[in-house]
Amino acid sequence: MIGETDNQDGSLAPCEQPPSHGAEDYFRRLVENTLDVVTIISGNGTIRYESPAIERVLGYRLDELIGRNVLDLVHPEDRDGAAKALHRALEEPGVPHTAEVRIRHRNGSWRILEAVGKRLTGRGAPEVVMSSRDITQRRQGEKETWQRQAELAHLLRLSTMGEMASEVAHELNQPLAAIANYARGCMRRISSGAVDNDQLLSALDRIAGQAMRAGAIIRGLRSFVSKGDFQPESADLNELIREADSFVEPEAHQHHVSMRLDLAAGPLTVRVDTVQIEQVVLNLVRNGIEAVNGAAEGELVVSSGVVREGVVEVSVSDTGGGISSALGDRMFEPFFSTKAGGLGMGLPISRSIIEVHGGRLWATANPDRGATFHFTLPLEMQSGKTPAA
Repeated sequence: MIGETDNQDGSLAPCEQPPSHGAEDYFRRLVENTLDVVTIISGNGTIRYESPAIERVLGYRLDELIGRNVLDLVHPEDRDGAAKALHRALEEPGVPHTAEVRIRHRNGSWRILEAVGKRLTGRGAPEVVMSSRDITQRRQGEKETWQRQAELAHLLRLSTMGEMASEVAHELNQPLAAIANYARGCMRRISSGAVDNDQLLSALDRIAGQAMRAGAIIRGLRSFVSKGDFQPESADLNELIREADSFVEPEAHQHHVSMRLDLAAGPLTVRVDTVQIEQVVLNLVRNGIEAVNGAAEGELVVSSGVVREGVVEVSVSDTGGGISSALGDRMFEPFFSTKAGGLGMGLPISRSIIEVHGGRLWATANPDRGATFHFTLPLEMQSGKTPAA
């Protein structure tokens, strides 16, 4: 078997090969000709065998790796996770464990490898056989896709804020007007000589509170329109919905649309780019407001909940004119719009954002009136990775 013949230091001599007869010879040739890198690692992390593919993938000769600790080649930021994955593989015989790690190439660059390790059974000392595949180009392609996605989402956010300029100005004007009123009240009391310290302190406290409210609005807008790369992080989906709702609430009031949130009782933890998901919710809610604008009983309901294991669904339901059967999926095509002067990019970009996050976005006609837009996202698992990852 591979790794049977050892040097005095316990490593496999790179020039020595397993017995070349029968089934063992077949499997030896199979391993040596596979495109993936096959590595045998001892319990303390020492490399005991490397398949010839290592030279093509990482540029090392076999004699440069045999006897070295495999963790020496791992990127410092990935080293702890790789050590834990190796330990789990040793502790659970027969159970494969997958890890994605950056490995140093012989030329000093870093390659991204997807490694699957499994403890070898039927041997004396504990060993792990690991099969590794170079996925650097795949990850670079995904990164470029995410960057293009982020640029499109940023343009859509700027367009959305432009459309909402009057509502945003109204929202910001409220705390500023309150600050001015409280300040004038303080000035009048001081000028009249009837200064009550408690009343004055109360007014100043309200001024500070309104100033903080105005600052929070500005910070939120700045964060919303800021340009950035795709940056997934753990977040409560319900909180993202509430924050997006706070952006669009003034617009709903202006159009006399009743909004209601029907969210899951507990937190729905997802790993997403929070600004982009808020953008999707905001787009769907604003579309719903426009759909019910002018209706006698215009209502919009945003709901969330777990629909199956590991998957959460958000629905935005309106009581507007609904979706014609002829329209079908065309509304998700770029530059298609039923709005006068609409660019027709909101829904296509929203669908693209959701798909990049491992979910899907679609629309259905309500039984009575109006339409419902749905999107799903994978819930974050306790290990920190989503089921789609």
